[in-house]
Amino acid sequence: MARIHLLDEQTANQIAAGEVVERPASVVKELVENALDAGAKRIVVEVSGGGRDLVRVSDDGSGMLPEDARLALQRHATSKIRTADDLSCITTMGFRGEALPSIAAVAQFELVTRPHDQLAGYRIVVEGGQITEAGEHGCPAGTRVTVRNLFYNVPARLKYLKTNATEMGQIGDMLTRLALANPDVAFRFHSGQVQVFATPGNGDLMGAITALLGREVAKELIPVDYRDDAARVWGYIGRPSIARAGRNHQYFFVNRRAIRTIGARYALEEAYAHLLPGGRYPVCILFIEVEPREVDVNVHPTKAEVRFERDREVRAAVYKAARQGLGGALLIPGTEITADGEVQVPDRAGEKAAIQRGWVPPGARRPGEGGGRAAPPPWQAGGAQTARSSAAETAAPYGGRSAAPPESWGPAPLPAGGLQSILADRAAGEVAATGITQVTQAILVPHPTDPAGLIRALRPLGQIHRSYIACDGPEGLYLIDQHAAHERIFFERLYRAAEEAEAAVQPLLFPITLDLTPAQMALWQENAAIFAESGFEAEPFGGNTLLIQGVPAGLGPDHVARLVSDFLDRLQEERIAPGTSVTDRRRRVVAAMAACKAAIKARDALQPEDIAALLSDLAACESPATCPHGRPTIICVPVEELEKRFKR
Repeated sequence: MARIHLLDEQTANQIAAGEVVERPASVVKELVENALDAGAKRIVVEVSGGGRDLVRVSDDGSGMLPEDARLALQRHATSKIRTADDLSCITTMGFRGEALPSIAAVAQFELVTRPHDQLAGYRIVVEGGQITEAGEHGCPAGTRVTVRNLFYNVPARLKYLKTNATEMGQIGDMLTRLALANPDVAFRFHSGQVQVFATPGNGDLMGAITALLGREVAKELIPVDYRDDAARVWGYIGRPSIARAGRNHQYFFVNRRAIRTIGARYALEEAYAHLLPGGRYPVCILFIEVEPREVDVNVHPTKAEVRFERDREVRAAVYKAARQGLGGALLIPGTEITADGEVQVPDRAGEKAAIQRGWVPPGARRPGEGGGRAAPPPWQAGGAQTARSSAAETAAPYGGRSAAPPESWGPAPLPAGGLQSILADRAAGEVAATGITQVTQAILVPHPTDPAGLIRALRPLGQIHRSYIACDGPEGLYLIDQHAAHERIFFERLYRAAEEAEAAVQPLLFPITLDLTPAQMALWQENAAIFAESGFEAEPFGGNTLLIQGVPAGLGPDHVARLVSDFLDRLQEERIAPGTSVTDRRRRVVAAMAACKAAIKARDALQPEDIAALLSDLAACESPATCPHGRPTIICVPVEELEKRFKR
C-alpha cells in the first residue's frame, strides 16, 4: 500500500491558511490590500472580540461580477498577474490569489460585491472552505467581506491567539501602516460601537499623520526628500526630542507597501548617531520609491519583507535623506522658522523678570535645580540661607531645595576644614552626649557580612562632581552613584506598593492629555490595572487620547507623558522569559521606569542630611548593590589600590 498520498482540498487549504492567516490582523491586512487594489477611496474596517468574533471590511472599489466572485475563492486565482514574468514587476499589493480561499477555509465567510455599472450585486457564503449559499443580492457598489468566528474549525490555532486587547493592538498597528501608506484613501476603523480613528483621505500625508499619530508627534516632524539614481526617499523624520524607547514608531514603505527593512532601519539610526542616547530610537514615516523591477516583494509569506537589487545604494539614500533633513532643521527646542526662513526665538524677558520676583512659569526650572548651578547648601552660607534651605527640605527628599534670591546665587567659601570638619564636629558632639570623656584607641569598624551592613558602616566624606558620594569604609574608599542608589530606593518602594495595591497617588492640578496610536491605546487598556496599582490615575478621553489625572507620589509631571509612552513602546516589543509572570514582569518595568524618571540626577547637590538619609534608605533595600537596570550602585577602591597609586 502506498505511503504517500495527496491531501484532500480542505486540509490543503487549512495548511495554506496557516501561512497567510496568522492572526486577525492578517485577515484585516489581506482584505484591505484587496480593497486598495480595487481602487477604493473609502474603506471601513469593523472588528469585535479582538477580530476573532468579527472582521468586516467594506469598500467603494470596482467590485466583481458573479463569475469573478466565485473564481476569487479558488486558490491561485488572481487578476494581478498572468505569467511568471509579471512577478519581476509587481505594482499591486496582492498577486498570489491565496488570501480569500485561505481565510474562507478557517472561518465563516461572506462576500457581497457589485460593480458600479451593474444594478444587482452578488453574495456568496462559505463555511470551512465550502460554499453554502450564492445568489443575487442588493448592495451598494463595491465589496463587503465579513469574516466571523476565525479559526472556529482549527482549535489548535485559536488557543494561541492573545487577549482581545493584544489582537486589537495588532490590528490597529496594521491599519495605521496601511492608512499612512495611502493618505488619499479615507479610512474608518471601528471596534464594536467605538470609532478608533478616521483619516481625511484628501491626499495630505501630514493630515493622515496627525489623525493617526497625534498632534504632538506631527508638530515635531522634519520633512525630507532625497533622490538619486537608485531611489527616491521622502516623507518625515522625527526630531530627537520625540525619540522613542522602541522602534514601533518607524514606518517604512517601499512603493507604498508597508514593510520591515533592517537595512533601512540601521541607515536611519546611523544618521542619528551622536544625537540620541542609547536605547532611544528615531521616529520616521519614510517612503522609498524604486523601480519595480529592482525590488523583489515575493520573498516573504505575508509580503512583510522585500529584497532590493541595489541594497547598498538604497541604504545610502535613506542615510543621506535623514542627514539632509537633520542638517537643515533647527534641533533647539523652542525655536521656530518663519515662512520667510527667519529663525525666531521665543522672548523670555517676561519669564526672566518673573524669576527675579520669585515666580517660576509652569514647566520651567529655577536656577540651581536639575542641571544648572545648584543653590548652595547650608554649610556654604549664612543663617538666613540655611533657614530657607531647611524649609525646602520638607518638600522634596535628597536635595529638594528652593532657589535663593539672585543676589545669593553663586559659590560661597567653605568654613575652615570644609565638609569633613562639619562631620567631625557632629561626631564629636554625639560622642560627648554619651558621657565618654576619653577615647584611648581607634574604634575599628567590623567587617560587614552583607551589603546592607556594609552601607551602614560607611562614613560619608562628601560629593564628587555632585554625582558620586565618597565614603570611608572597611576595605577602603567607597563611591556611590547617587542617581542609581535613589533609583533602587524608589523602585523598591513603588514595586512593593504596587504589589500591595497601596501606591500613594499625587493628583495633578492640571491633568495631562496624551495622544496614543491605536496599538498603544489597546495596550493601555490591557495594562490599565498595572498602572493603577503603581499610582497612575488615567482614563480614555475620546478617540486615542488618554487623560492622566494622578501620578505616583514623587514623580514630577514633566516626566509622565514620556514615561507612559516609553512603557507602551516597550510592551509592543516585549519578550517575556519562559516561566515569568507577565503581570509581575510588567509591574517591574513600570516601577523601574518611574524610578529612573523620579530619582535625583547627576549634578544635583546634596546636603549632609540628604546623604545620610540616602545611605540609610539604600541600606534598607532588599537589593542595594544594583539599580533596577542592573548597574552597580556602589563600588570600592581598596586600600591596596590607593597605596599602589601613591607608590607606598
